[in-house]
Amino acid sequence: MRLIKQSELKKHPEVKRTRVGLYLQSGVEILDLAGPMEVFAYAGYELVTISKIKEPIYAQGILTVIPDYDLSNAPEVDILVFFGGNAVLPSKDKELIDWINSRKETKYHFSVCSGALILAETGILDNKQATTFRYNLDVLEQNYPKIEVLRGARYVDNGTVVTTAGVSAGIDGALHMIAKLEGLEAAAQTALYMEYDWTPNKGVSYTIDNPYIHMNDAAVLKEYEGIYSSRSHKRLELKFNGVNDELLLKIENRYYPIFYIGKDKFLTSHASHQITFKRDINNEIIGFETTEYNESFKKK
Repeated sequence: MRLIKQSELKKHPEVKRTRVGLYLQSGVEILDLAGPMEVFAYAGYELVTISKIKEPIYAQGILTVIPDYDLSNAPEVDILVFFGGNAVLPSKDKELIDWINSRKETKYHFSVCSGALILAETGILDNKQATTFRYNLDVLEQNYPKIEVLRGARYVDNGTVVTTAGVSAGIDGALHMIAKLEGLEAAAQTALYMEYDWTPNKGVSYTIDNPYIHMNDAAVLKEYEGIYSSRSHKRLELKFNGVNDELLLKIENRYYPIFYIGKDKFLTSHASHQITFKRDINNEIIGFETTEYNESFKKK
């Protein structure tokens, strides 16, 4: 999936896009909201904001946000998202909990930070693994014994429910959702556009649609080993590390992991640059191009 420009959407309004519903409560954490919102928007998804009643929301008491819809007129969405920042109150709001459980067309539930408490109250997380903001891990574990709480996880994917740790972890969780639904390359393009230094597969994902299944495949990675040079005499080396089953890029005597995102496509661990390999008519690798340098590299 490529990124969709706003100008294209105006010319082609019939484009069917995944719709994401962002639920806001007074006091919502700004980065909890803004991080995933940016990711989903850059990936071309349609975003709507929802609150219990349609009146200004004061995010962290700093930013005023007017939601698009309230519970009475909110449209059905594909992904329903909840955030931290004063999340305890909405988690105890029976009208909201009943509304969440009444949404029959929601395919995925997603929470950032203490937004997991809202999902926990609905029962959606029962008999599943989950994480939340580090200061709410004990609360989640003690108050909801049917949930297996994972500590130290950036995000946890149960298939149709994804929970993330606090604040900035929502960005990683949202990029994981893009990788899961659209593929690793789409997620990498989104991270590159945002200039976000993304490391794929930082969370827990045991689902059948795990997008990282080939990331550490030794047979795949070893094919790209070698020394590559450019016309300006830059010399880069790719070396497979069997200890961690990863491909390393050597730049000026320093090694950086690079991540497999699709055939002949990799993402670097520094600044999320992309590397695209080239092959000859015999399907042999002959070089690559990278967004890091404005030149091509040939295999020696």
